[in-house]
Amino acid sequence: MKVLKAIGLGLAVLIVIWLALGIIMPKHITTDRSIVIKASPGQVFNAVNDLTTWEKWSPWKEKDPTTVITYGERSSGVGGSYSWVGDKKKSGSGTMTITEAQSPESLTARLEFTGQGEAATTWKFEPKGADTEVTWGLSSDFPFPWNAFLVFMDFKGMIHKDFDRGLELLKEYVEAQAANAKKPAYQVQEIEVPYPYVVGIRATVPMDKVPTFYAENLGKVMAALTAKGIQPAGMPCGAYFSWDEEKQESDMLAAFPVREKVDLGANFTLIEMPKGQALLVNYYGPYEEVGPAHMALDAYIQEKGLTQGYPVIEEYVTDPGNEPDPQKWLTKVIYPVSK
Repeated sequence: MKVLKAIGLGLAVLIVIWLALGIIMPKHITTDRSIVIKASPGQVFNAVNDLTTWEKWSPWKEKDPTTVITYGERSSGVGGSYSWVGDKKKSGSGTMTITEAQSPESLTARLEFTGQGEAATTWKFEPKGADTEVTWGLSSDFPFPWNAFLVFMDFKGMIHKDFDRGLELLKEYVEAQAANAKKPAYQVQEIEVPYPYVVGIRATVPMDKVPTFYAENLGKVMAALTAKGIQPAGMPCGAYFSWDEEKQESDMLAAFPVREKVDLGANFTLIEMPKGQALLVNYYGPYEEVGPAHMALDAYIQEKGLTQGYPVIEEYVTDPGNEPDPQKWLTKVIYPVSK
């Protein structure tokens, strides 16, 4: 009995100590780390806002290269998300979702750790001359009495170590991107989105089959418009919703722009264009060499801290049947954007 009483007394003391620690230890922790990056706030914001870049500078991906990342329907801006599954001892698993994005000043995301609760991560991008001071923060709740565990762990120390390494990797990534970015060889014009809709045939197309996809489908779209007595609002175009270099495929539309909603039947897709601002490059040359025009637009978007919209449009103004010289073929490359 004496032994049982001693054990009971010992447990009671431990419980009292545990509850006392829960009262003493904080129930909410906020911490952050900063670094200065030689790039504009817009360039750094875009790197953080585009979740597909995180694999290139994430400290947890560096510690656990086996981590598998899956992106949500959106991978940037509010609602953009990704989920990760990795080694339980190194990176664990969970989901991050962007909840606020104020380009190029700040960004907030919700972190959901599988079986371990939630936290909020924040980013601030402050200009320092030609550079940017980047502050990466984290805030998390530790409800009573589980907050007593904090006495046995250096929570802030662990976060600081990971954030410091992540900021170092982000600095390397963004500064390399900025150094490699060439001034556009093309004049980027700020315009309004030139037409409200595009209509056509949509498919996921291997990149090497894009010309064939156009050849097979643009005529069908034009014939359907003609049958309805509808005049296109521009020249034939490609509307791109994705350009996946890894899979070498694109979700795209062989299309014509139109001024109003049209119903051409089940085989055709009508897309409403984003309203407002767009960027335009007038590219002259063979279709297969249009890449630098897109790079010029990408660089302009980063420099100005803009957010790219979709679809991206390539409008093929010149008919090769009427102009044999490819250097005179005009393609209007149009990117919807927002601030």
